[in-house]
Amino acid sequence: MTMLANIKSKAILFAIAATFLAVAQSASPQTAGVTKVYRGSVGSNRIQMSLTFNGNNITGKYSYDRVGQDIKVTGRLDGGKLELTEFGEKNKPTGKFSCKRPFDDPIDRECYWSKPDGSGESFVTLNEQYITLTNGLAIVPRLITNRVKGINVSYPQLESAGTLSPAAQKFNRRILAMTQKAIKEDFQPVDEKGVFETNYNVLLGTNDLISVEMLEYIDGGGAHPNEAWWALTYDLAADKEVKFEDLFKPGSDYNGAIAKYLTDDINRRAVELEKDNARRENREPAKQDEPLVSMEQLSGISDFGLTPKGVVVYFDFPHVMAYFDKNLVPYSVIKEHLKPNGPAAKFQNN
Repeated sequence: MTMLANIKSKAILFAIAATFLAVAQSASPQTAGVTKVYRGSVGSNRIQMSLTFNGNNITGKYSYDRVGQDIKVTGRLDGGKLELTEFGEKNKPTGKFSCKRPFDDPIDRECYWSKPDGSGESFVTLNEQYITLTNGLAIVPRLITNRVKGINVSYPQLESAGTLSPAAQKFNRRILAMTQKAIKEDFQPVDEKGVFETNYNVLLGTNDLISVEMLEYIDGGGAHPNEAWWALTYDLAADKEVKFEDLFKPGSDYNGAIAKYLTDDINRRAVELEKDNARRENREPAKQDEPLVSMEQLSGISDFGLTPKGVVVYFDFPHVMAYFDKNLVPYSVIKEHLKPNGPAAKFQNN
């Protein structure tokens, strides 16, 4: 198998995990009393999970977007590996989650759900969400489904225990309109039916600023399926959508700083990923004769998002390099270019 083929095989897993690992480094899961929110999937079903870590012991709950009913879970980190049991009516075990690699593994935790006896196994993804909303404000999943056409979409909406602010209502309308546009423009199945699945991650969710990313999986019956990223960052305090240039001082060479960092980082990650694939496949790493990507290939950033640790930038690379469509640029790399009092300024020392 070629190096690029190996890279493609872990495209989405590593891109998501690397970003959320960087966000989560400020609070270890083993810190007593820490509650973390995750989004992900069990097989093709999207889920949201809340886990409270007390040392290695875990309590929490999760729900399927399409059902919305909380399911109790308890478990522990056993040697860093997540083990959870879920409970249904009369506190009877109905399933279990098990990760074969440490839960903080930056590439692949190898997590699965199964019935209590181990049958019915499904692959699981869990991605930490950075949410610090207060005063009754919450982010909840909403669905758009069409079984005939194969559409199964989850998108985020803000809800409030009281009156939802005009800015929050505008965010809700904007993300819905963008989701509907993506379905209409990105999904063109060959025979009127295919697979169009979307899930979201909350990169940053505060009362003043919200940044969410959407990951599309599209199989329209062509040569191969596609994945695509897009994002929305909305300033709730100023009641406006944030554009990429809003983050930076006018006239500053932020594009040059980002391109230089990402060129080095992508090439480093390509080498590390090949080493990991070689270890898993019990072979010698393939030799890389030249860098995988150059600065010229990074000229077109397709979208961006904000996290507490840095700016996520997205590209639309050729299919074989789609692994690198999502990248995290630490604020330390662009600190001198950030606009004072701009949307990202409060995080620049992180």
